[in-house]
Amino acid sequence: MLKVITTFTQARNIAMALTMSFAAATLITACGNDDGSDTTQSPETEMSSENQNNMDMTEKDTPAASDTEEVMEEEPVAESDQTSATVQTEASETNIEAEETDSASTADEAATTPVDEPASEGPETHTVMAQGLKYIPLVITIKSGDTVSWRNMPTHNTKSLDGLIPENAEHWESPINENYDRTFTQDGIYVYKCVPHFGAAMGGVIIVGEPVNLEQIKNADAKGAAGRLVRKAISEAESM
Repeated sequence: MLKVITTFTQARNIAMALTMSFAAATLITACGNDDGSDTTQSPETEMSSENQNNMDMTEKDTPAASDTEEVMEEEPVAESDQTSATVQTEASETNIEAEETDSASTADEAATTPVDEPASEGPETHTVMAQGLKYIPLVITIKSGDTVSWRNMPTHNTKSLDGLIPENAEHWESPINENYDRTFTQDGIYVYKCVPHFGAAMGGVIIVGEPVNLEQIKNADAKGAAGRLVRKAISEAESM
């Protein structure tokens, strides 16, 4: 009986010892977790703290909107900018004055420089066309040194009339059926005809320069076709 009690007592003591050991271990573990939670922060917590600190510092360093506006309004214009604007203005005024001076000089030169007379034109060629039984134009006015060119001359020719050209001027007569060119160098009135068709009053008048022989033409006793050409020559010469 005593042996059974003793064995029971030993078992109870062992169970109590295990229970106390388990309780002690649990207590120690709980205490360790509490200490870690107090001293260790998660990365998220640390980053949040840093962001909060940065926001606080930014708010302290950033000036108020009204302070910034006052600084911008009171800031004076840089001296270099003012100097640049002044230099540009002076350069523009100088250019304008120079242009006005050049314009005035050009106007003065134009007023004082004599105008050159136009160069005289060189000799010209005047064409007379034979059309049917007429010369067109019937009367032409040319300068001394110019040339008269008769064209379209089949069955026609041209011949000066005696007494109806300037004194000492050279007479001419072209071949029939041929075009003909003649240069006139002496002033005066020249009356000519087409020999084959003079009966049909085919002829013409050339006035070279000044009609110096107008009185001679007026006093000529020209009749028929020649008289008709003389009247045309007198009318044209008096209108010059």
